[in-house]
Amino acid sequence: MWDLPKDAYSWATAGYMGAILTKQTTCGLLIGSSVAIGLKCGNGRAGVPEEHASDRDRVIVAVEGLYRDFLERFGSTDCYTLCGCDYSDPEDLARHIRCKGWKTTCDIFLKFVMKKCVEMAQENQI
Repeated sequence: MWDLPKDAYSWATAGYMGAILTKQTTCGLLIGSSVAIGLKCGNGRAGVPEEHASDRDRVIVAVEGLYRDFLERFGSTDCYTLCGCDYSDPEDLARHIRCKGWKTTCDIFLKFVMKKCVEMAQENQI
């Protein structure tokens, strides 16, 4: 999405499953979207975000809006609370896979997050 580079940046969240395994983490879709929004708004900028205050502020406002809308719709940003699967428990993970639990959780969250990001881009918020 947004023609962001895939090579090096795709590793930015490669270890996030480690966080999910703790059962104490934010939904990875929100983390990944925060990274993508930051990359999109900083695309073509030299230097660090602090050297581009207005662009950095725009990223902060956009990510805050995404999180607030997500919280309003789903009531939480916590992965375990949202999906009800303990990914560190092989039996619970097997149950989640067998029941295709992601279809009623993660797939819905993905659709929501992608739609919000597209809307923000179309409205020049990011």
